[in-house]
Amino acid sequence: MKLRLLLLLAGFAVLLAAAVAVSPEAVRQAVYHALRNPLGLSLAFAAYTGAFVLRALAWRELLRDRIPLRWLFSLLLAALFLNHAAPAKAGDFARMYAAARRGVPAERAVASVVLSRVADLLGLLVVLAGAWALAGGARWGAVALPAAVVLAGWGGLWLLARIELPSGVARRAARLQAALRETTGAALLRALAFAASAWVLEAGILLFVARGLGMDLPLSAVVAASCLAVLAAAVPLTPGSVGTYEAGMVAALVALGQGASLALAAAVISHALKFFYALAAAPCALGEGVSVAQAREVRDASRVRV
Repeated sequence: MKLRLLLLLAGFAVLLAAAVAVSPEAVRQAVYHALRNPLGLSLAFAAYTGAFVLRALAWRELLRDRIPLRWLFSLLLAALFLNHAAPAKAGDFARMYAAARRGVPAERAVASVVLSRVADLLGLLVVLAGAWALAGGARWGAVALPAAVVLAGWGGLWLLARIELPSGVARRAARLQAALRETTGAALLRALAFAASAWVLEAGILLFVARGLGMDLPLSAVVAASCLAVLAAAVPLTPGSVGTYEAGMVAALVALGQGASLALAAAVISHALKFFYALAAAPCALGEGVSVAQAREVRDASRVRV
């Protein structure tokens, strides 16, 4: 984990150096804007926090268990930190494990996280398509392929919940299939609505940075660029998606008429702000780890008494 964090910091240092080399004035302007506008920066982070509140609401729709919203929110922040600090999407596995340790049936915990991820990606595509059209984006190729992959994944989940599996696999997968089938269409639609709204709020970080750089962008363009950056980083090819996130955002902003140097500065700085927010979520990861350990100790003690 320490090595991964060091690689992340090194990656950001390289990207920041590249942004400074390409457009030093833009980077300086963005930094001064953040320092001179603490209220605006706080509002941007508040919008980003609101996005995770909405994702917690979406997850609760799919869990179907009476779990406090504050705990789901805390666990999402812990997962955000782990997704940056640990390989692959470790945060999602941590969510499954923690939910199961809190008394949620294991198959339902797994199904809820998988479905919430799919709802998150579908919400992203819905918002991206709408914002891209409103912003006047003419190149749909960058959106079409990822959209097809996500929709294929959704179709795969639908089939997994219904097909007959080989007997050796069926015994283990039967409860997971049942958990997937038990999720109602209404719950999925509510989760999708929360997830889509979250992506609009998440664009608040880029909106703040773009205003600081003097970029004349309508809200639809800001949302589209933010969503495309996240979509480009959906597959964790690099630690913390450093590089892939920036590539997606630069491609979107250039396609929407912005200069490449300014787009690079906006991408690097907005991603850096999100990265430091994720690091600030480390106490949530520690707190959830302690809570899970305590819950396990209590359960083990009760078994010993019996």
